[in-house]
Amino acid sequence: MKINNLHAVILAGGSGTRFWPASRSNRPKQFLNLVGKESLFRQTIRRIASKVPAGNIWIVTNRRYQKEIKRQVTGFAGRPPKGGVRSSQILWEPQGKNTAPAIGWAASRIHARDPRAVMVILPSDHLIQNERAFLNALEKAVKLARANHLVTFGIVPTRAETGYGYLKTKKAGGILRVERFIEKPDLARAKRFAADKNYFWNSGMFVWKTETILEAFRKYLPLIYAARGDMLKAWPKLPAISIDYGILEKARNVAAVAADIGWSDLGSWESLSGILPKDRHGNSLKGNVTALDCRDILVWADKRLVAAIGVQDLVVIDTPDALLVCHKHRSQDVKKLVETLKKREARVC
Repeated sequence: MKINNLHAVILAGGSGTRFWPASRSNRPKQFLNLVGKESLFRQTIRRIASKVPAGNIWIVTNRRYQKEIKRQVTGFAGRPPKGGVRSSQILWEPQGKNTAPAIGWAASRIHARDPRAVMVILPSDHLIQNERAFLNALEKAVKLARANHLVTFGIVPTRAETGYGYLKTKKAGGILRVERFIEKPDLARAKRFAADKNYFWNSGMFVWKTETILEAFRKYLPLIYAARGDMLKAWPKLPAISIDYGILEKARNVAAVAADIGWSDLGSWESLSGILPKDRHGNSLKGNVTALDCRDILVWADKRLVAAIGVQDLVVIDTPDALLVCHKHRSQDVKKLVETLKKREARVC
């Protein structure tokens, strides 16, 4: 059943450089079939479509992805949205400015159409394995948002994770109020947070009324608020800042919904290997791959045969024009590698 006045804003402007060489500048991570038969982007649209009509689904993305976006928003068979997403609901950023300008632009457009609107913000490149639990959490978040809270999905930690930011919460009046946003901790602090029921992973998914978030922009990010009449014209002068830093860490009305939804932001090849099916030796092998006496490797073969013997804890990603080989625990550094490559061979990035 659809939720009245609910709009979904899908943030699809990321570059996904940690998934090079499969992820490229014209077809980044969110448009790849990393898990399952559809891209993460299309999975995000399908997931929200049972609660939001196609006419209320908005996408904020970069114009360099125009061809890929148009290909992926059409042709949804079987489940809604049957007609895809209308071109008038795709907001093309002239350049990436982080999440606050993108969300401010979408909020302004939605509020002009529906002053009573509630909006849910969804990154397009996250994995959610328990859809029913996600939709239940969404309904709870919408109720809080209608009571003028800025709501974030707090992911119930399953391990001591140093790669995510955390939320420190306190229950008051039946509501989980967010007291503090915490940067990625070291292992000792992560272990302490994971053992404390007041701490959650910061998912980057949010719900609020357009009226509430626009008032927060007026108070905390006035340049973005003032630009709402012609965002494109003002875009070059807008601050490049996240919604977390710009608003949520300052606001006093931030609440959380505890969400145990099988979530991952899929931030690296190593994190993907933790999701993909494995053989009895812990190997995740995709494509035309043969592995002999290997342990805990991830091999992604685009077209050619890839064979491995006697190696462990490696990531091997083979594409027609580039090959990546790295230790699993260094896969976060692929982003640094891409920055180096851009100076030498931009064509492969």
